Amino acid sequence: MIVRYFPSSSFHPASWAKGTTTELVKFPLESDFLKRDFIFRVSTATVEAEESTFSDFSGLTRILMVLEGSLTLIHEGRYQKQLEAYEQDTFDGSWSTRSIGKVRDFNVMFNENASATLRAFSLQSNQSEDISLSQKRVVFFVHTGKFRCGEHILETGSILDIEEMERTSITLTCIESGAILCSEVEVF
Repeated sequence: MIVRYFPSSSFHPASWAKGTTTELVKFPLESDFLKRDFIFRVSTATVEAEESTFSDFSGLTRILMVLEGSLTLIHEGRYQKQLEAYEQDTFDGSWSTRSIGKVRDFNVMFNENASATLRAFSLQSNQSEDISLSQKRVVFFVHTGKFRCGEHILETGSILDIEEMERTSITLTCIESGAILCSEVEVF
């Protein structure tokens, strides 16, 4: 099992036309977002304009979860979806998509060589949650609060990236009330 912990200070936001983005995890490690040669990428972003048009990410599937705020996703010619905190939408990166609303969101993007899921858990202090896992790669992101996962203390903004998971479940214990996201990724 390979475990990597990254405190929030490890990450540096970059500007984009309508806000900021912060890359948290990517595979392979040497891949380049601008070249889009990654198999999967996990990031957070802010949308600071009331209306925004999504970039074309043909060849990628996107999972977007709202962390803060409210967002209406409009997939032209397909459907429209309203997202509140911890609600998500999965869609094809080639779709013509625009949004209405200022938010902070969490994103998982992957190509045809991977699949991914995303779940959010809100826990109170001293509460534990046994999380069933179906994949060997798990990425935890702490949105708010403080959690214990094995020997690691996870604080707001931190990432715990586990490869080659040897168990089918993991226990999270909440130290300070908050929310933690769990993305499972399978690379084919």
